[in-house]
Amino acid sequence: MSGNSTRRGFGRRLSAWIEAGRKAGFLVILVAGSAALGLIIALPLWLFATSAREAYTVVVLVSAAAGVVYLVVRSVARRRAAVRDSGRPRRSALAGFLTALMAVIGAAGLYAAAALLARGNWILGSLDLVLWAGILWLLGRGRRAARDRKARPVPAENKGR
Repeated sequence: MSGNSTRRGFGRRLSAWIEAGRKAGFLVILVAGSAALGLIIALPLWLFATSAREAYTVVVLVSAAAGVVYLVVRSVARRRAAVRDSGRPRRSALAGFLTALMAVIGAAGLYAAAALLARGNWILGSLDLVLWAGILWLLGRGRRAARDRKARPVPAENKGR
């Protein structure tokens, strides 16, 4: 009987080790796959960026502009669909303006902080980050207040007639 219980104990340990090996193997495969995918994407971009700087700059700027145009067109299409949906609250022009202002101020703040930090001005860079985060937080509260309007009243249906 004791030999049988030893086999069961060994089998449990072996299955635990096999399961641990599977998990470790999956992690190794996941890391290796991520590294391979990163190389597949980054290496051609790096070669393109170093061999044809002007063309790479144009491609990146055109891609960024196309992304911005896509976001604007999608926003306009969603806004038009929201106008037809009476259950959704109206969006004010002030909320749109505050959103655009937040994007510009956020980009300017990040650029200023990066420039200060790159030049070694750690204190000013940190203060800049805190200042811009506070400004963006206040603008976000204002935008939320401008967006949180009551929904248009929907007249009740007369089911009695």
